[in-house]
Amino acid sequence: MNMFGLVLAMLIGILLVLFGAQNAQAVNLHFLAWETTSVPLVLALGIAMLVGVVMSLLLSIPTRIHGRQERRALTRQIEAQDRALATPYIVPADPIPDADETNRTVSAG
Repeated sequence: MNMFGLVLAMLIGILLVLFGAQNAQAVNLHFLAWETTSVPLVLALGIAMLVGVVMSLLLSIPTRIHGRQERRALTRQIEAQDRALATPYIVPADPIPDADETNRTVSAG
């Protein structure tokens, strides 16, 4: 990790600690039939953020699988093209026309 990334991570960590310290009051949570009392606000927000991260990771699985399959197919295609370019292609030589055939085509034209 470079120095800029380290400093940025430290700043974000400090901001999160300050946010948690300023939002420590208790809140009541209600979700469908589930209810809880006196949960710190920062904990409720952290759990909500964690649920969002997990949901986004789960929803991105099909896209990541499709991308991986496409990359493999393209890699196989590149390897096949590389093998085709590596094998020498010999151009077949045209047979030398007979003298009789040359005279016929010239006189016919």
